[in-house]
Amino acid sequence: MPTEDEVDLFSKAAPATEPGPRLADGRTPRGLTPGGWVRTTGWLQVGHHPVSSALLAAVAGLLAAVVLAAALVRAQPVAAGVLVLVTPVVCGGAWWLFTTRLKPASPARNVGTSPANELAAGEHVRLYGSIGPVGQVAAVTVGEDVEVDFHGGARQTWPADRTVHLVRLLA
Repeated sequence: MPTEDEVDLFSKAAPATEPGPRLADGRTPRGLTPGGWVRTTGWLQVGHHPVSSALLAAVAGLLAAVVLAAALVRAQPVAAGVLVLVTPVVCGGAWWLFTTRLKPASPARNVGTSPANELAAGEHVRLYGSIGPVGQVAAVTVGEDVEVDFHGGARQTWPADRTVHLVRLLA
């Protein structure tokens, strides 16, 4: 039994009354944290299409490999060629492994914007601008400022006319 000064470490957690962030098919997204927000990888979009962060890592690896290969090509031409072929695959694969296994994150797509005072419960929004983690709105209190409560207990206070980015979680 806990008292006012103690915490009962062996008690069961209170069941959540609201569902957490979910994908369109009902699955839990990768990168869901205990705080209720979702780590994301989808920060670059071309039109309405997100660009894979693993692809960006592969392109960065290719650029680095080309620079190193240019320095190696006279002394070790075969090694320079192998470097250019292998480095993008290793960089893209390592980033994919990192974002799926080591520090899971879900790809996400920004689908529009909304003023903070028009948010509704259940919507997924970026917490800090147009990129970064995603939270699911649990409740909105509109006053002089808008208080937005997110699943998991986080709370943001924004000006009523602040533009927030609505998001669709992809995996």
